[in-house]
This record gives sequence, structure tokens and C-alpha cells, in this order.
Amino acid sequence: MKPALVYPYLPSGRVKKAIVSGEASEEIVDSLKELGIDIIFTEPCSSLPSPLSYHVDMQMVNISEGVFVYAPEVSENTLRELKKLGFELISGLTTFKDHYPFDVAYNCAIVGKNVFLNPKYTDPVVIELLVKNNIRVNPVKQGYAKCSTAVVSEEAIITADLQIYKKAVETGLDALLIPPQKNIIINGYDYGFIGGCSGLISDKEIAFFGDLNTLNAGDVIFEFCKKHGKKTISLARGNLIDLGGLFPLTSV
Repeated sequence: MKPALVYPYLPSGRVKKAIVSGEASEEIVDSLKELGIDIIFTEPCSSLPSPLSYHVDMQMVNISEGVFVYAPEVSENTLRELKKLGFELISGLTTFKDHYPFDVAYNCAIVGKNVFLNPKYTDPVVIELLVKNNIRVNPVKQGYAKCSTAVVSEEAIITADLQIYKKAVETGLDALLIPPQKNIIINGYDYGFIGGCSGLISDKEIAFFGDLNTLNAGDVIFEFCKKHGKKTISLARGNLIDLGGLFPLTSV
């Protein structure tokens, strides 16, 4: 069976190809390979803040099935690999600056037919295509919306951002609000986000870049994922690392 392109962040079966940070550890990479997942690695965007330069959730957004909008600075090597899989690639208009909020133009949390983003700083091409695809835009102040949102299913998310949580509940999603997880590691910042250290690797599994048990909200996250039919997979020992998330690309 030929792998199918994934509807944004929601694989219909087992993921065969995914894109992750080129800074992912050998342990994380080996774990993904053992799960049968072939990896495309991001390359750095030098105009992003250095700790975020490899993060796929900063560089591009999977706007609809088979379509990515990407920042003009994204590596040609990365784009070439996505084209090989059959993705349509559309360049955004916004170039980055190396400080917030001028680094978040493509950091949008699409959850089924809803999206959470800061419209003031989101790339206009992204906004146009979201509207064209009948995806409901839920404005939030949080520029790092995708970083802040772990997509569990089309109906469920995990976040530590109160406004994203409230907006999600208003739209009818089941949302788990957790405290900021101060032991999610990201170089150069006080702590990272739950969306930046996770991603779905099948229709029944969500993976984390580290050991979920190291979080003080680990137990409630486990139970919430279980409630929504998802098994939690820890890809490495020790603290979770915010690497900009895992984007599933193809599944069978």
C-alpha cells in the first residue's frame, strides 16, 4: 500500500515519514526509526532566533492535506524532500526577524477545521489559504500557538496557554489545560512548550521527545491521551526537549 499524505497533523494510520528538527538527539532518531518512521531533518533558518532555527513549527505550516506554506528562508534541501513526497509547496510572504513576535508568521495550530493563531503576526498567505479551506480562525495573543498546542485528535488538544484553552473549549474541542511545564528543556529560554516536544505517530499513538514521566503533569496527560484513544510513547530518557514538534507527513 502506497503511503498517503497526512491531513494536517492527524495521521489516519501508522506514520511512515515525518519531519523533525535536525537537532534531534541520536536517541530520539533511533527510537523513531525503530518505530518504522523515516525522517526528514530540518536545516536551520539563520534569520530565526538561534534556539528555534531548526524548529519545523517555526519554518512552515501544513495548511491542508498535501499542502505546506513555508517561510522564504527554508532550506531548498527540505523543500526538495517534501516535493518528492508529493506535497504542494507555497512560499509565504513574511521573512523572519530574530526576535518575538516577528518569528511566528507560520506558527499556527491547526486542529481539524479550527486553527489557533495570532492574526497580527501570521503570514497573509497562510490566512488566505486557511479561509479558502474553510478552517475557522480562532485569534489568540500567543504567537507560539503551534508550539503551545499538542494535537491529540481532531477533537482534543493539550496546552498550557489559558487563552488557547478557552478558545478551544468555545469551539467544542476537548482541551486539557496544564500548568507551564518548567522542566521541558529548550536552549536559550526558561522552558519549552508541550506542542514543541510532541507529535502523532499513528492514529493511536502520540510521541514525546523525552520521558513523559518527568513532567509534573505527566499523569494527567497520560490519562487524557488514553481517554482519546492514544497511547503515549516516550522517545528518549530524561526531560522532554522542545524541538519544534514532529510533523507527520505520510501514513499507511
